[in-house]
Amino acid sequence: MLKTIIERTSCRSYLKQSIPHEKIAQLKQAINASPTARNLQDFSCIFITDETIRQKLSVFANQQLHVKEAPLFLIFIADQNRPNSLTKWTEVDSIIAASTALYAAESIGLQTCLIGRIVEYEAEIKTLLNIQGNVKITIGLTVGFPKTKTPQSAKLNRCYDEKYNIALVQQGK
Repeated sequence: MLKTIIERTSCRSYLKQSIPHEKIAQLKQAINASPTARNLQDFSCIFITDETIRQKLSVFANQQLHVKEAPLFLIFIADQNRPNSLTKWTEVDSIIAASTALYAAESIGLQTCLIGRIVEYEAEIKTLLNIQGNVKITIGLTVGFPKTKTPQSAKLNRCYDEKYNIALVQQGK
């Protein structure tokens, strides 16, 4: 697992190959088992395999081709419609679930790419996907079989001992 995390790259080119139902079921199982910040599970995830819907969503993702090219696009929402939902934790839980989905997909031979741009088109996406009530779209995730392996970009240090170090952050370290 650690090797998968350290060597992971975003995938922006997918094969035109459907994901088997068993793998989709495994992803759903992993997302449903995702940890949450307050054990409230106040997020939801929409699985989108329909090519026409993915095409429309790619427009809301700055025309990123991999959104429509990937055979599966997941949209994570902070779902305050859920019983006992706590507003300040729903977004956290949604992002935790997206991370769980990302590594679950990698563990079963799929590649992924997080898509943050979709939050700018929340109203349009809610209409397109019939998302109702008190929810907030937090992030998208493309999922599929990679066409090519994206080279790994340089990794920045984001870990500091004992105290945050703004000087190192500003130096890009």
